[in-house]
Amino acid sequence: MGAQRIIIVVLVFLAMEPVAYLAHRYLMHGVGWVLHASHHRTRTTRLEANDAFPVIFAAFAITAFAIGTAQRTSVLVPTAIGVTAYGAIYAFVHDIYIHQRLGKLPKIELLEKLKRAHRLHHLFNGEPYGMLFPVVPTKVKRRYDALVSSMKADFGEDLELLENWDLGSRSKYVIVE
Repeated sequence: MGAQRIIIVVLVFLAMEPVAYLAHRYLMHGVGWVLHASHHRTRTTRLEANDAFPVIFAAFAITAFAIGTAQRTSVLVPTAIGVTAYGAIYAFVHDIYIHQRLGKLPKIELLEKLKRAHRLHHLFNGEPYGMLFPVVPTKVKRRYDALVSSMKADFGEDLELLENWDLGSRSKYVIVE
């Protein structure tokens, strides 16, 4: 693969985070909520309706691979590689590491920040929507700190789980507004 194609792969991979953010915020938490809501509830089966999204997104990459290969275009195949690489890493971080869908993995410090940010998303059903480079707005952090303070007032100092931002690995958390 030439240098130009490698650059395309890397640029597409990096561009996928804002694309994933927008898809999560406006598609999954919008018209796609009918599927995505299953992800914000406690899973009772191995699969959830939300699992349709990776299949749908993969169809775009497969189409780009097919067209790019058939027409020998210089852009579509490396674009599809970048999208697929992002999707594979996203699936590992989100489904396998954070939600432990294949069982518990050893703690990976590099991924713990992503795990905490994603748990905030589940706790408040809002920001952060990003996955690999999530931005936790100050107001969300303050809201979390206020929740912890409130619970300490109600339940005392025995809230180590919340202080460590570890709300349990299998529960789908409490959605509050």
